[in-house]
Amino acid sequence: MKFVNVSICAVLFCCAIAMIAQQPSNGSSQPPNTYAQKLVTDTLAKHKDVVIMAFHVTPPNETDNVIIASNIGRYGKKADEDDMRVINTGQSNLEVNKAGNHFEDELPLLDSAGKRIGAVGIVFNYKAGDDKQKLAKQAERVRDEMAKQIPSKEKLFEPAN
Repeated sequence: MKFVNVSICAVLFCCAIAMIAQQPSNGSSQPPNTYAQKLVTDTLAKHKDVVIMAFHVTPPNETDNVIIASNIGRYGKKADEDDMRVINTGQSNLEVNKAGNHFEDELPLLDSAGKRIGAVGIVFNYKAGDDKQKLAKQAERVRDEMAKQIPSKEKLFEPAN
């Protein structure tokens, strides 16, 4: 019986460590009160087919590109290789996730002048046979709609009204 209790404790401890590791690097799971977060929230309310959205942008006076707004937390998480490739090349990254239930489109995030200011991940529910090109075009429309509301990268970091 002691072995079972020790095993259960070990499993719970590992789960707790995993949960802590997934916490945002800024220590807060609370959404930031920024224009970027408001834009994500408002866009998701308008586009119910989008299930996940995240902005990857380098904050002013910083060197690391991080998640600055999302509906899944992870605020402050550093951009990975895929994120940086989208930002550096301007080419979208399209893929179905490993579970096969989400179509993920990471696109360059643009301001209203068309300047690349980061990346935006836009994710849709997906099932085999869904039209990936149609979903990619929808992600572009959503991104372009948001771009019209972004006069500059700096605006993303301003407090939300």
